[in-house]
Order: sequence, then C-alpha cells, then structure tokens
Amino acid sequence: MSAIGGIVNFDGAPVDSEVLAQLGQGIDTYGPDGGFDVLHSSVGMVYRAFHTNRESRTERQPVVSSNGCILAWDGRLDNREELIALLRDELRDDQSDSSIVIHAYNKWGAGFPRWIIGDFALSLWDPNSRTLFLARDPVGARLLFYYSDGDTLIWSSRLEALLQLRQIELQVDDEYAAGFLTLYPSQDLTPYKSIHAVPTANLVVAKGGTIHLERYWSLDPAKEIRYRSDSEYEEHFLGLFSEAVRARLRVDGPVWADLSGGLDSSSIVCTADEVLKERRTQATKLETISAVFDESPSSDERRFIRFVEEKRGQAGRHFRESEYPLLVSFDQESLRTIPNALELWSEYHKGVRKEMRAQGARVLLCGIGGDELLTASPDPYPELADLVVEGKLSELHQRLQVWSLALKKPYLHVLLRHAVVPALPRRLKGLYNRRDREKQISVLQGDFIRRFDLRDRLLGPRDIFGFELPSSRGQSIAFLSVTDAISPGNLLAWGPVDITCPFTHRPLVEFLQAIPPTQWIRPGETRSLMRRALRTHLPPQIAARKGKGTPAEATLRAVTREWRKLCDLLRNGLVCSRGYVDRAALNTLIENPTFSHTTESLFVLRIAYLELWLRDFERRPLTVTHSSTVEISARKIRAERERVAQAYP
Repeated sequence: MSAIGGIVNFDGAPVDSEVLAQLGQGIDTYGPDGGFDVLHSSVGMVYRAFHTNRESRTERQPVVSSNGCILAWDGRLDNREELIALLRDELRDDQSDSSIVIHAYNKWGAGFPRWIIGDFALSLWDPNSRTLFLARDPVGARLLFYYSDGDTLIWSSRLEALLQLRQIELQVDDEYAAGFLTLYPSQDLTPYKSIHAVPTANLVVAKGGTIHLERYWSLDPAKEIRYRSDSEYEEHFLGLFSEAVRARLRVDGPVWADLSGGLDSSSIVCTADEVLKERRTQATKLETISAVFDESPSSDERRFIRFVEEKRGQAGRHFRESEYPLLVSFDQESLRTIPNALELWSEYHKGVRKEMRAQGARVLLCGIGGDELLTASPDPYPELADLVVEGKLSELHQRLQVWSLALKKPYLHVLLRHAVVPALPRRLKGLYNRRDREKQISVLQGDFIRRFDLRDRLLGPRDIFGFELPSSRGQSIAFLSVTDAISPGNLLAWGPVDITCPFTHRPLVEFLQAIPPTQWIRPGETRSLMRRALRTHLPPQIAARKGKGTPAEATLRAVTREWRKLCDLLRNGLVCSRGYVDRAALNTLIENPTFSHTTESLFVLRIAYLELWLRDFERRPLTVTHSSTVEISARKIRAERERVAQAYP
C-alpha cells in the first residue's frame, strides 16, 4: 500500500516546492521504499513506495507519459492479463501496473477506472485538458483525500499529510460526527469540514477550480445469472473466489491471514492453501494470526482455529488478550486523525503489525464482507419477501410452511417478520424495530437528532442502484454496508500494511448480486452456496458450523475493567459541550450502567472514541507553519523537473 499526493494550481501559479516537499514528508512513513516527486510549473505530485509484488519494484512513479499525463498509482491490478491483451500495442516493454493504468486512460479517457479491477487509489493529471482525476476502487480499500479552495487542490493518501499544511484551516464537521455516532458517516466526508474523501467507485473530476463526481461503476439491476443445477453455481463461485484469493497472493514474500475459526477466514486460508499448491503465485508462504481469549470462553475460538491448523499441518500465531488487552489505548494521548471505531482492538493491531514487520510480511488477508455478501443471517426474507412482491401466493404458502418448521416459529410470525415487513418501503419497515433505535440514540441531544435526521440514518444505507426485489435490494445494501465499513480506513491506522479482503473482489460481488437468493440461504443452512462450493476445501467441522463466535464476552469484560476510566473521560465530555450528547442522560448512564450485553456498551464506546478524537483535535494546532527542518533535495527535484520537461513540448 503505497502513498500518493499532489498539488494543482488551476490559476497557473507555480507550485511551491517547499509545500510539495512537506506533503511528501507527510507520507514518508507509509512509503518506506522511497519514491520521487514530479514538479512542473502549476502541477506537482509525490509518490512513496510500499512494494508488495515484483512488478511494483520496477516502477518509477509518478509516471509521466509521452503526451505529458502524470499518474500516481497506489494499487494492485487484478485483471492485468486482460488489460495487457487489450493494450499490448501501447505497452511495449513496460507492463507494470502503473504503465497499464496510464495507457488505459490514453485509450478510454475518463471512463478508464471502470476497466480496472483491484484495490486502488490514483491521481492523474492531463495537461492537454488541464484536468485532474482522482479515483478510488469500489470498496475503498485504499484511501484518498483532498482539499480545495477553488484555485488550488491538494490531495493525499493520508489525512496526516494534509493536516500539517498551513493552507488548510481545521474545523470539526458536525455531520461527520452524526454519521459516526449512527454507525457510518457519508463516504465523502472526513472529520474536518474542508477536507473531503474520494467516495468509493467514484471519479473526482477537477478542472478550472470546479469539482464534480462521476460514478464509474455500479451494481447492475438488469444482470441475472441462472443455471440449471446447483453444481454450476458452485463451480462458478469457486472459480471466482479462488481468483479473488489468487490475485491477493501476487505478493513478493510471505502473506499473513486473519484466522478466527469462522467460515469467512477459514475459507480464505484453506482456499489460499489450494492456490499456493498450484505454484502460480508470487507468495512464498501463508501464515495465520488469531486473537484468542483465555478469560472469555464464549469469545475464544481456538477449538475451530485448530481444525484449520490441523488441516494445514501448520500452527498459526495466537495473540492472547492478556498480552494485547482490549480497550487500554483510550487513555493514551496521541494525535488521532479520525475517531476510530476499532480502537477497542488497538493493542492487538499494533502487535500484529509489529510481528508482520519483523517477519517481512506486508499483506494481510481479511474476511470482511463474507458475513454480509454470503448471507450469514438465518433470516429467510430474501426468498419470502420476493414471493410477496411478485404475488406468488401459492408458492409463498408452501415456503412459509417449510421455513416455519426450519425456524421453529409459528406460521404467522414467519409471514409477518420474514415476508411482509421486509417487503415494505424503507421508512415503514423501520417502524418495526423503532423501539431499539430510540433506545440507542436516547443519550443524544434532541436538536442534534433532528438536525441530522439520525432516526433515518439508523435505518442503514439506501439502495442506490435501483433494485426492485427485496432480496436484490438487501444484497445491494449489504454491499454498501461493507464499503461503509472499509472505506474510512479504520484498519489502516496502525502503520503501513496492505489489508485486502477477497470477498470484495468485484467480479465475485457482481456474481453474488445476480444469482437467485435460494443459492444464498436455505432452510437450516446459512451461506449455502459457500458451504457447498468449498466442502472439499474446508475441515468438515468448519463447513458444518451453524453459528460463529463473537467477541461479546471479551468486550464486556474490557468495558467492566476500564469503566471508571471511561466515566472519567466522558463525565465532562466535549461531546456534550459541542451539542452531540445530552450531558444529564450520559451522566445517568455512566453512573448507573444497566446494560447487560454489548449493544449499549458498544454505543458508549463509540461516544468515547469520538470524545478522544475531539480532545486530540483541540490539542492540534489549527494551522501549521512550514518547518525549517523540512529537507528538500534540490538535486532530486531538478532531476525530476528535467525528466518532466522532456515529456512536455
């Protein structure tokens, strides 16, 4: 995961070389393999390399093409062979990912991102049209932020690099806080009013000081995949999932993978082993990492973790909660760039990254997305609500009888809860669980709730693609919830590491959206397609698991252990003085905690994480002057200027 940044002055003024050098210095930590700066009059770009594959080691970025276009690329190109075949005449001897991408732009123009499959963020300047393009992949695996005052646009992979620039005045964005407290902020927002994030699957087009967004990829409501037999669906799934894992094993060295003992992580690890046997990847080996809990038996999954380890014939690394305790970092002062919902796990993530660095590992496979996209819930609404909408009442009656027996619930309960309610419009459907949502926001200030319509936000994402059937809408919303979870970059807060999620592989996502819901879930069998397709890959004990472990007990233990510190943090909190949280309601909650499960405790933690960020924000200077210690290599800048000058007439 390399780092990129840059500056464009649309008024034609020369870019300040010192500011560009400072921007590069701000991302140095995330590009330990060096990099270069390109400066040409009113445009400058910086690139810092974090190499993960052989091809990336041959790149020299930013890339300057023969027609003067400048590209900074942070990504992994998964459909290399397809694009090489399409661009063979243009590529000649340079088949690096960045070369493929810039030639894709030269061939297809502004529509080029839709041809790219993989995790990526990029910036591209076209001097002929004087247009800047910023783009991010459909799930937001790579980060990209920007600031603009009309005349100047500054962008960076890392918020830290932008926060240190004196040009940018820092103010808290209350709308971001509203989104954070109701699970996920809008993807174009950051905690800072003047700094925006490039949304997933979007192209930011900036020209002459004006900026607009173009969505370059969407799920397709018209796409359907229908086969005659289960085996055809299974074969198609297995091929796409293996491809997703194989693409992420294009790694020049060892790869690590999360292993929780659940179906998602186990499927990734076992499929990776099968792919490695083919010897068609760069990766040298695969190691697993697992969080284990000696004091929280219901959270500890070592029994299932060992089934996978035994099948592999290789023990993984176990990180005990006693050595990497939950919830101990919240009283540590630091300059947090965002309120991080994963701060509960801060010590664990720091430990994993330290061990990865020690072992020369740079890529971590993660199971995020499996629950949502492969239907971990036993709720049969995808099938039943579709039958309601389609008016297939006879078939609905038959399936209700089957599901009533499978769920051991009364027929009328299944009809209402799993067929009728899911078929209702979003607002009406939301009334069904209104009491739970009201309880969740009961400690927030009424004006704040009304101002940002938090009740609507708690209903979750909206389907933005135009699907008609409840099953397709639900699958679309599940995908959007995955992108909302990944795109803020919470997992990337603890140092440079490439965290990648095979379940978010674009062709796999498109396939899962297009198949019938009866492939996702069947009576007595969640994740039906996955279990069937991977039955020869997985240990039988994993393939037959009906549920999965959760960190609930470990979380409650940590909250109980640290409750006094949480109270001290929140008693006179900035979350109250800024108008987000009702002080009296919060004090009542922290003085007399009544929760007995994780829903309330996790919401208190979310408030605490926002409080931590607000306190760190107040310690941060509102503006930062240029440091006299910024070292600028005149020779390097002069060499880059000469190289760029050769590309421009």
